[in-house]
Amino acid sequence: MKKIIYLIFITVFSLNAQESRENIYSNISLNENNETKATIRQYVNSAYNISAYKANYFLPISYRFDNNYPKIIDHNYDNPPMQTEIEFQVSIKYDITSNLFNLDEIYTVAYTQKSFWQFYATSAYFRETNYNPEFFITFPVKFGKDKYGLRAIKAGFAHESNGQGLVYERSWNYFYSDLYFQLGYVFVNLELWYSPKNSLHHNTDLLDYLGYGHIIFVIPYEKHLLKTKIRQSFKDYGAFELSYSHPVPLRDDLFFYIKAFNGYGESLIDYNQRVRKFGIGFSISR
Repeated sequence: MKKIIYLIFITVFSLNAQESRENIYSNISLNENNETKATIRQYVNSAYNISAYKANYFLPISYRFDNNYPKIIDHNYDNPPMQTEIEFQVSIKYDITSNLFNLDEIYTVAYTQKSFWQFYATSAYFRETNYNPEFFITFPVKFGKDKYGLRAIKAGFAHESNGQGLVYERSWNYFYSDLYFQLGYVFVNLELWYSPKNSLHHNTDLLDYLGYGHIIFVIPYEKHLLKTKIRQSFKDYGAFELSYSHPVPLRDDLFFYIKAFNGYGESLIDYNQRVRKFGIGFSISR
């Protein structure tokens, strides 16, 4: 009997979350072009409760233009990192429930893992992996959306670390809020965060390099999706990231993926090193 009640509970909450996702999707002004409309739906919505969160990609070629890796990992002295490596990211989310306050809000847990694999080095070690669990609530905006372009608001709490300890540890906890706008057929995401000082034991100057937020512009056109992320700190450290994806021929669930990065904070282990990278590969979500 308990199993039956549990299944009913999960099914009802999953249906509620899916209905709320449809409400968010219906909040978007769509292009008349069917291919652009499909691209927008892939970006905004998901057909399943466990779904992609951020981009899930695999870059077999990720080239770092500057050989300026931090000298803190012991085995790198015998096997220093190469400028070409494999980079990949896995990012999923699960909508727990929704609409508890009759606002069509969605309660979500998410997990993102980004890894830098020295596949072409002698021992093919993982140079760095960042782990990023989150909990957040997303609210579709129903008032003044046509006047101001604001489509949704998200608020959450997250932890990010590289899973190491002692002098190798890089980690922080932060609260954040996101504003999602649609300006014509351009999507804009403004994210701001706050990190308590007691969560920055091993990287006290992290926010000097990451700043307190970023802005993302997403441009869908037919089957193309272009995304730019811009970040600037008060200490004059910034970052610019550009990604582009397009479906491979005869597939709508696999994409060519290109990613370029220039600035600080690409990964936690070398957040205070300026990194210039270019990668090419594939993604399974956008």
